[in-house]
Amino acid sequence: MTEAEPLGGRYKIISQLGAGGFGQTFLAEDLHLPGYPICVVKQLKAQTKDSSSLAMARRLFDTEAKVLYQLGDHDQIPRLLAHFEDNEEFYLAQEFIEGEPLTHELVVGERWSQGQVIALLQDILQVLAFVHQQQVIHRDIKPPNLIRRQSDGKVVLIDFGAVKQVSTQAVNPEAGETNLTISIGTQGYMPNEQLAGTPRFSSDIYAVGMLGIQGLTGVHPKHLKEDLRTGEIKWREHAPTVSPELADILDQMVCYDFRDRYPSAVEALEALSNLPPAVLESVASPQSLPEVRASSHQEALPSASAMEPTESVIEIPTDIWIQADPPVAISTDGDTTDLTPSLPQQEPIEDSRRSDSTGTTPGLIWRQWVQPWSILGVLAVIGATFLLAKIFLFPQVGRQSANRIGGSTRSPIGSPTRSSRLNATATPRRRQAVELLNEADRLRKAGQYQQALSLYDQAIALTPKMPRGYWGRCYTLNQLKKPAEAVVACNDALDLRPNYAEALWSKGNALDQQNLTLEALQLYERATQIKPDFAEAWVSYGVSLQKYGRSEEAIDALDKAIDLNRNSAEAWVTKGEALANLGRFEPAIAALDKAIQLQPDNPQAIKLRQETRKQLGQ
Repeated sequence: MTEAEPLGGRYKIISQLGAGGFGQTFLAEDLHLPGYPICVVKQLKAQTKDSSSLAMARRLFDTEAKVLYQLGDHDQIPRLLAHFEDNEEFYLAQEFIEGEPLTHELVVGERWSQGQVIALLQDILQVLAFVHQQQVIHRDIKPPNLIRRQSDGKVVLIDFGAVKQVSTQAVNPEAGETNLTISIGTQGYMPNEQLAGTPRFSSDIYAVGMLGIQGLTGVHPKHLKEDLRTGEIKWREHAPTVSPELADILDQMVCYDFRDRYPSAVEALEALSNLPPAVLESVASPQSLPEVRASSHQEALPSASAMEPTESVIEIPTDIWIQADPPVAISTDGDTTDLTPSLPQQEPIEDSRRSDSTGTTPGLIWRQWVQPWSILGVLAVIGATFLLAKIFLFPQVGRQSANRIGGSTRSPIGSPTRSSRLNATATPRRRQAVELLNEADRLRKAGQYQQALSLYDQAIALTPKMPRGYWGRCYTLNQLKKPAEAVVACNDALDLRPNYAEALWSKGNALDQQNLTLEALQLYERATQIKPDFAEAWVSYGVSLQKYGRSEEAIDALDKAIDLNRNSAEAWVTKGEALANLGRFEPAIAALDKAIQLQPDNPQAIKLRQETRKQLGQ
């Protein structure tokens, strides 16, 4: 392999980053793109060279690469840029992640606070929820495979076991068979069923739980003892200050029997969100991660030091204490944005079609992670002048601090004079947050969901006590088909405003996407009770009732929706379906005609109308 021979005719090797029994990792330039951007190329060595083994390995490699392309849609998973074969060797070209592995933070003998552990668990589980939704089991979650990204401090999950499976499988050339259940994992983070070659989603939960225990105890998992009678991990004696509630969650994550664990990352996230406020409060307390220590990266994607051997560039954690400002309302472009969760605020829902809308008490300090050049910006905020730089927060820190910033109940704003007075007292940071929120709302309404999501995150980072921001984030994630993350965002909104009808409705949409229809039905019903003039909630409620064959109740709910918004095609088509189900064919056809009038290309309405007309012999 020489500089004159780029891999695949495209990737020029700069240096070798690591090597192991199953392949090598290189830093490379992509010669086919302008500027020759840096990427990571991983070589997967075939175990045998006979033609039948290579053919089978090639098919499996292509299949697994398709999965990795899909997983790369998540911000905290490296994108797979290409997969190719060169000289009977298999290669993956992946996005370059600049950062450091968690091996630099999880140091033997050093305990993390439970606030740090909760934040880490939330960060990993949010990514893992997406992975599990794609029907993928990682199989090898451990510190070297979790990179703290330098740009924003988020944890990036790398090195998926699905690809390792291709490179490590045992092939029987004579029988043409391959062992697809070969054990992949690392001692201490791998549960017994995975060791036996039958991993499940809860196998990943086990690994994440062991990471949390490692942080709390400062003990590597392979050195923790088991209860000889039950097989359960004995770790609490090494973490005497852990709260019983968090300890119970970790115990369930690492149960010996996989059936006793949380079945997937979504359930584990939900359990963490239900921790007592006194426990969650520690997440927002200022805290420093353990000192980052230099080590080699054998399995991880490279850090900045891989590019500049003479200069180590790492993430610098900076704890800054900022007193939270009191909630205010700022009028922008004639629209008042209320940031106080206790106010009954009406949320505009502009699209009546459900298919287009699937989408504690606080302390005065919150923790921010910034790049060194952002410190001046934070000082400017403290001086109430202006913000010089973008402030980066872990999503879970922003969420938890939202549960811990206090405020008193206020009366609704009744006059421009009061609003103007509040505008005058608002800090630049809060003003910027509201501007970001308004722009995010505009982008959401325009269907530019990815851009809207970025601005919601920035607004929440600046002012975490923003139920509307969390709801907008939930709505947008639903549109992006990320229901697990949407549930978390809606839960954040509901933590701040428990009777937030729009958040209940959007959470129901997210649950519907995950086929949790009964739970969704209950949320829709509650949303209509809280806000009887909420047309979209009535539509969703009626649709859910019809799914369960409760056609009479569905018609009542849909009639309420139609009274509020006669242009909801979904309400009319579902009403037509319910009427036909009850044998009331003529009014069913009339309802379906109305749906087709509103949406001439609605396939469900057209099909139902044809079927109903046949019932009438037309």
